[in-house]
Amino acid sequence: MEFGLSEINILQVFVLVFVPFFGGFIKGVTGFGFPMIMISGLGVVFDPELAVSFLLFALLVVNALQMFQFKMDLILKAFARYFRITVTLCLCLFVSSPLVLTLSKSLLFLILGLPITVIALLQLRGWKMRLPENYQKPGEYIAGIIAGFGGGFAGVWAPLVVTYLLSLDIGKRENILAQGVIYSAGSVILIIAHFNTEVLNYQTIPMSLLLIVPSILGLFFGIKVQNRLDSDRFRQCVQVILVIAGLNLIVRGLW
Repeated sequence: MEFGLSEINILQVFVLVFVPFFGGFIKGVTGFGFPMIMISGLGVVFDPELAVSFLLFALLVVNALQMFQFKMDLILKAFARYFRITVTLCLCLFVSSPLVLTLSKSLLFLILGLPITVIALLQLRGWKMRLPENYQKPGEYIAGIIAGFGGGFAGVWAPLVVTYLLSLDIGKRENILAQGVIYSAGSVILIIAHFNTEVLNYQTIPMSLLLIVPSILGLFFGIKVQNRLDSDRFRQCVQVILVIAGLNLIVRGLW
């Protein structure tokens, strides 16, 4: 996959600044949504494989910053609690990433998008999805497997992870921390995997590094907004973004 910085036009420059900033802002508010916005937004003016490659280093940095808002002892406790979903996601992500250039993604987008949209809409209508404690361990494995393959095939992992976390009825701070821990581990695996697939290479790495700056700026402003939200308002924001994410997947699956 060839790409040169000298080939970029004015429209692409605008997209390369605005989309990472907006993606970082949404992630700062809700803890997720960055890859969805990046791939959808950059995909308007770049090939999908280029959009994925531009995303990778910025994704790692914003996930790490989200995680390191918290003290190390809390990070370690979160990793211990969400160890199963984290490891399962990473393994499935690594195994499925080489298929990103070969598989048709339409069916996968629909399979992921339909239930996520329905569940989020029901939650916005007042339904409280709660996963019983005796189902939480198998639920972690199932969520990790589906999210991992979704991330490897299509760069989509967060909506299912967030849906699982919402089912645990945890507070805002733990939700943000858990997402940061899970996604940071997944981001490292995704970079390693796409070095192997050559989606990420010496031609695309410079742009991937440049996009870190607007992504961090957006994240900073998003966190400012998130700090003003109580747990109920935070949950509502997450559910709205989940609906948008699900509809985005459905549209991508149909077209």
